[in-house]
Amino acid sequence: MSEKNTENTENLQDTVNEKKELSSADKILQKIKEKQNKKNADDNLNKEVNSESEKKAAEPEKNENSEKNTENISETKEAVIQQEDTKEQDIPEEEVFDYSSKSKEEIIVVFKELLLNDDTTKYNKKAKSLRDNFYNLIKKEDQERKDKFIEDGGNADDYESVKDEKENEFKDLFQKFIDKQETWERKLNDEKKNNLELKYKVIKEIEELINKPETFNKTFNHFRELQKKWNAIGLVPKNDVKVLFDEYNKNVQKFYDYLEVNKELRELDFKKNFDAKIKLCEQAEELLLESNYSKAKKELQNLHKKWKETGSVSNENREDIWSRFQAATIKINEKFSEYIEEIKVQQEKNLESKQFLVSKADEYAIGEYTNHKEWKDASNQVVELQKLWKKIGYVPKEHNNEIYKQFKTACDKFFVRIREFYSESEKHKDDNYQKKLDLCVQAESLQDSNEWNNTSEIYKQIQNDWKTIGPVPKKYSDEIWTRFRKACNNFFDRKKEYFKSKKANEKENLFLKKEIIKEIEEFNFSDNQIEDLKSLKEFQNRFLEIGYVPFDSKDEIYKQYHNAIDTQLGKLNISKEKQRELKFNENLEIIKKSPGSDRLAYKEISRLQNQIDKLNDDIRIWENNIGFFSGSKESDSLIKNIHDKIETAKDKVSMMKKNIEELENISDE
Repeated sequence: MSEKNTENTENLQDTVNEKKELSSADKILQKIKEKQNKKNADDNLNKEVNSESEKKAAEPEKNENSEKNTENISETKEAVIQQEDTKEQDIPEEEVFDYSSKSKEEIIVVFKELLLNDDTTKYNKKAKSLRDNFYNLIKKEDQERKDKFIEDGGNADDYESVKDEKENEFKDLFQKFIDKQETWERKLNDEKKNNLELKYKVIKEIEELINKPETFNKTFNHFRELQKKWNAIGLVPKNDVKVLFDEYNKNVQKFYDYLEVNKELRELDFKKNFDAKIKLCEQAEELLLESNYSKAKKELQNLHKKWKETGSVSNENREDIWSRFQAATIKINEKFSEYIEEIKVQQEKNLESKQFLVSKADEYAIGEYTNHKEWKDASNQVVELQKLWKKIGYVPKEHNNEIYKQFKTACDKFFVRIREFYSESEKHKDDNYQKKLDLCVQAESLQDSNEWNNTSEIYKQIQNDWKTIGPVPKKYSDEIWTRFRKACNNFFDRKKEYFKSKKANEKENLFLKKEIIKEIEEFNFSDNQIEDLKSLKEFQNRFLEIGYVPFDSKDEIYKQYHNAIDTQLGKLNISKEKQRELKFNENLEIIKKSPGSDRLAYKEISRLQNQIDKLNDDIRIWENNIGFFSGSKESDSLIKNIHDKIETAKDKVSMMKKNIEELENISDE
């Protein structure tokens, strides 16, 4: 078992080495991802800029305000550029894919499916996960071949790796993936250049509208069609955005100045925009009820985008509607900020937990272990630490690499030592064989014993001793284990047959115990509480004097008995503490009079210790939580309530410790 557990940490190291060998492929993937992020930022900027141009075009002002409008356009564009820089930092990470359960052939099939997509730029992490798992499998198979080579008597330095036939196929697929991304990038750049030409054509058509001899409505509708056409055209190269934007807004402003759009049409447009912005305000206010703050933040960003795409409203409504929308925005942002702070606090706690795990791993890494059992137990504990590590959440980013490096170093150090131990233990296999032969002789000498309880304990000790002895030469392993198991089975099979014969009386005992329970339930109390308690004690003694009942009825009959006793004690108005004391004393008597009282006492001690541990955990949690309530309106009452809980729990712990002391006396006897 311990050797298998060590493979987990060895595989961690192998994975790191494999990643170093593939660093060149990582760099290519990273470069492609940076290009894609840059492209997304350019695309979003173009969309924002195009949307702003529509807004400005839909808000004609009088000629004397044209200079002010031009300034607003420039300021809006600058704000869009700044906002786009922020967006580029907020690009969400790709979904994490786990292909650790797939074979190399299955990974190749999945990778081929990726290549069916024209745009592969959004599958970088998926491709990287496939690649890492593919090479992990190659590494693992090679390690298994090496281990087999060494096991068969070969020298580790003489081992030569075998080239995997699937590796070239996978490398070709990976290169196709990279080539396809570069092809896609070139295609997007060509489309942007074409879109630039198309948008300049639209600008030209807007400029020509001024000289067309058309009616007002026809010209305005033509203008609206050109705006839709402008928006339908895709993204353009980033370097051309500013000049394109300025040219477009210049001609739009000329168009509005020329037409002097009548007041009624503008008011109709304002009304439509006002209704749309009211709806956006309502949607933003609904987000205040969203418990998923990340989702609310993302939805709010979408609402802001729609707000910018919506045209202007009248001057009398403009400030009020914006104030309403901004108020909801501020509250959502405040909640999101609080959420981020909570995450930071939790990450600090996670850091403390992982630092504790590092310290424990360090202890195991330098611990002293002298035999197979001690190494096995320590190995199991280290593996448990690794499982706990995975369950703990993220730590602050600046500590992530360092804390993981410390933990991995400690684990690696431990597993290096355990490999050295087992390498050295090969020299002691003959001694181990002789020790196990001695245990076989001892087990065979006891297999005909009729002292069931004492002999059972001896067999348990022999079996524990067997586990502590290391491995024996492989050619004797199955033979000696079969001999030892046969002797143990002979005794325990005889013991099973013996107790099977005793079951004939168990049904009669069950009937007698049911009769006593009936007497307890029908017992009528006098005015003398002490005498009534003595009577109940007598029922208890009679119940305990009766022997075993059928095993499948044991729990139920004891449940009925305890329910009857508890019900009658409740009628005596005895305090809960006194009832618990009586019940414990009753159980204590049962344990004392039962065969294997040591084992039963140990079991009860373990149960009480678990309850003590749980109560101590609760006490620590309550004591830590007291600080959270300071400053609240009801802090005094809340803190008092917590203090009461702590004191009650401490009293229970004290009582249970006394009960454990009494149970330990049974064990000592």
